[in-house]
Amino acid sequence: MARKANIAREEINQACWELIEKNSFPNIPRLTEYFLQKDGRRCSNTTFLNAITDWEEAYKEQQQHELSELNDVLLPVFKRFSREVTQNLGKLLDEKSSEIEQHQILKQEATQSGYLSLSSALVELQKAHDLLTAEHKKVSDEAETCKQQFAFSEQRYQEVIAQNAVLARQIKEEQKENAELRINLAQKEVDLAKQDNQLSQLAQENQKLATTLQEIQNTKVKEEADQWQMVANKFDELTNSMKTMQRKDRGSKQ
Repeated sequence: MARKANIAREEINQACWELIEKNSFPNIPRLTEYFLQKDGRRCSNTTFLNAITDWEEAYKEQQQHELSELNDVLLPVFKRFSREVTQNLGKLLDEKSSEIEQHQILKQEATQSGYLSLSSALVELQKAHDLLTAEHKKVSDEAETCKQQFAFSEQRYQEVIAQNAVLARQIKEEQKENAELRINLAQKEVDLAKQDNQLSQLAQENQKLATTLQEIQNTKVKEEADQWQMVANKFDELTNSMKTMQRKDRGSKQ
């Protein structure tokens, strides 16, 4: 039969967290090895199994909570990034429209003022074009930086999702393994119960055989004593008969 546990469930729960921190998913063999190395204590597989089942529920809740927190953190970042990109593009378009309108006004003024003023307008237009080009490059660089940050955040988010999927699959596999262990353990307990019952029956039969043997031995001893008593009685009768015959012989000689 399984031995009684001398390890508290809280200790097993703490051991499970320490194992998962070492990227080692808790199961019965790993917990057994953990406590053997720690202080040499042991307990039944049933106790380990029940404690692991409780820990798995807590671990699943923690993973779901962390995933929810990650979604809460990343979603506002994505929304803010999208909003900033939209605002920057709108601002850039407004600035370009304003510059184009200004250039058109300058062009019209230059045309009206003659060819001399046209040259001055072209110079101003070139300066404005240069400024607009520089501003466009600056905005493009900022947009590229935001795009890279967004790609990095998206990649990290996908990695977390993939990691959670792996952990969920591991949990399902461990749960399947634990279910099989429960079935095997139940079968072992049934087999042990059958063996205990057979041992009990054998012990009862041995007791009956011992009692019967003792009775036979007692009967045999009594029978042997009775036989010896009969032999002794016959010997006494024979001795008395011989004594009687001797007395008769002496009487006839006299």
